[in-house]
Amino acid sequence: MRIPGRDVGENPLKIYDTYAALFLTVLSGVTCILAYRLSLGSIHNPGAGLIPFSVAALLGLMSIGLLVRGLLRSNAGSQSERVFRGVEWRGVALTLCGLLGYGAVFNPIGFRLSTFLLMLLLVGGVGRQKAWLTLTVSFFTVVFAYLIFVVWLRCPFPSGPFGI
Repeated sequence: MRIPGRDVGENPLKIYDTYAALFLTVLSGVTCILAYRLSLGSIHNPGAGLIPFSVAALLGLMSIGLLVRGLLRSNAGSQSERVFRGVEWRGVALTLCGLLGYGAVFNPIGFRLSTFLLMLLLVGGVGRQKAWLTLTVSFFTVVFAYLIFVVWLRCPFPSGPFGI
């Protein structure tokens, strides 16, 4: 498939990176403008637009970096590559199912238990780490998430039927 304005030997992934970066830069710019209209507030008294503005600005910075990388990448020795070659579909499916399941069981079984189970799946099932490492990472992820969101930020998360 020939893309207009592209050399025959040019890496198709480079041009797709450039298109994606342009789209994401425009999207982040529009989102920043709309979030700014919602009122940013201050760090101690945030307005409705502070988080969307921050996320959109971060997305904009990353997409500008991707755009610059795509434009500066050398064509020397580039070959056509298959986009999804080497993708481990088992990991993709497990991650997707885990995130969907996390959303489904978050309220019924609570924040801490559902987060622990999600991390078990991601570290042990997708990352294929040893059992002791999986349990340790899952446990400390829940502890740190609890300290950040419940203790420090005072987010009211469900505790589940066991009070865990």
